[in-house]
Amino acid sequence: EKIRLRCGLTLTMVKFWSRFLLVVISMVVVCTSTAFAPTPIAAKQMSRTTKTTKTTTTTPHIILHAGLKQFISKIRRQKKEGGGIFPAPKEVTQQQVLDLFHVWNDGLRSGQSSIVAKTYANDAILIPTSLNEPRVGSTSIQEYFENVVKRNPSVTIIDGTITMGYNWAMNIGIYEWVFGDDGSKKQARFTFVYVYNEDSKEWKITHHHSSALPKG
Repeated sequence: EKIRLRCGLTLTMVKFWSRFLLVVISMVVVCTSTAFAPTPIAAKQMSRTTKTTKTTTTTPHIILHAGLKQFISKIRRQKKEGGGIFPAPKEVTQQQVLDLFHVWNDGLRSGQSSIVAKTYANDAILIPTSLNEPRVGSTSIQEYFENVVKRNPSVTIIDGTITMGYNWAMNIGIYEWVFGDDGSKKQARFTFVYVYNEDSKEWKITHHHSSALPKG
């Protein structure tokens, strides 16, 4: 009888302490979660941070996609219009390059240095045969030709090579000067560089080099 009573008391005590431990553990868990749980303000900030982070990670992709789409549309539009990323070059033929030389030669024959100077760009460079220093600019070039045109010159290309590129052309070779005042002749090497001006829609000489042929 005593043994049964002791066993009953022992079982009751075990149940009591088990329930007590469960209550304590539950309270610890609740307190811990409450202590480390974010406050309403912090939770709101976390929500904003999360949204901001999400926006930040997606925005560059959206911008890149929009920019790429706009770039492709621009290329397609320019291609449709016959252009491109860059303006279409001014096409020129070898005969037209020769015609540019004839325009310059006609200016010499006119006897007016101003007409000759108009074939040069405003910032053109002329390296003449008879001068050691170059003439820079159309005004300085006109001053040089003032004495040249007085001799009634005429120039003929003996041999030349034409090279063409993007809005530019170059004519290199040998030409012969004939001076009408005394009938004298002089051969020289030449280089003409022509550039197409987008504003004036004209071809102009940007570089003109003339040098005497070596003797012998």
